Amino acid sequence: MRHPVEMLFAELTSVQPFPTGVVVVPERIPGTAFFPGGAGLWATAPGRPWPSMPTEGVMVLGHDFHSLNAFKETLARGGEVVIGADGEPQSHVPSWTNLLGMLKEFGIPPERCFFTNAYMGLRDANLATGKFPGARDATFVERCRTFLELQLRAQRPRLILTLGQWVPSFLAPLAERLSDWKSLTSLNAIDRAGPVRHEVRFNGNDMAPCSVVCLTHPSFRPLNVKKREYGGSKGGDAEHKMVIDAICQSGVTLP
Repeated sequence: MRHPVEMLFAELTSVQPFPTGVVVVPERIPGTAFFPGGAGLWATAPGRPWPSMPTEGVMVLGHDFHSLNAFKETLARGGEVVIGADGEPQSHVPSWTNLLGMLKEFGIPPERCFFTNAYMGLRDANLATGKFPGARDATFVERCRTFLELQLRAQRPRLILTLGQWVPSFLAPLAERLSDWKSLTSLNAIDRAGPVRHEVRFNGNDMAPCSVVCLTHPSFRPLNVKKREYGGSKGGDAEHKMVIDAICQSGVTLP
């Protein structure tokens, strides 16, 4: 049977044409890397079969992969994460280092995650921060949303962790329970509206309901997490409480 991620790669042409400032991912990174730069699966390596799609697991949903130059650097290294001689994961990408620390704190094994992005393609520039340049093209945004629906069907996650301030408003039009996030572009505003949603059902999708949590982007977490508030807690404690509440409510299967 064809691997679900292989089917997603085959459907990537559906998001084209790319708008100005966005270019195609030229090839696949063989090691661990966020989709579409790599397979989005944990502990992939050249010459080894991909692990199974972590169905009914955790979708870690970033904004976009990176710039073309950063992609080329990661491709040359073979992956965004490598397993060291001591068996511990190591990364040259700060956001991955922080993300792995977050998952460990939350008690989420990375092998139960599908690491992917809202926007497909790469930034045709060195700058990898700020809003994705393709977000200015409404038709491209809708094509990426449609592709995200394919990703949801492929994994059927029970828990979605969004990373950073831009992803919640991208995700919001796909589910009624998230509709009030459509105009929110700061985590402070999202905290006031409610950064955790349970029983989320996506439009036209028969997957089981899931929980969605809006997290600080790992790249800026040490600076920005202290601003978070949830359930009477602040900072890192607030995000920890968000995720633990979502794990308990979502029915996600974790070892």
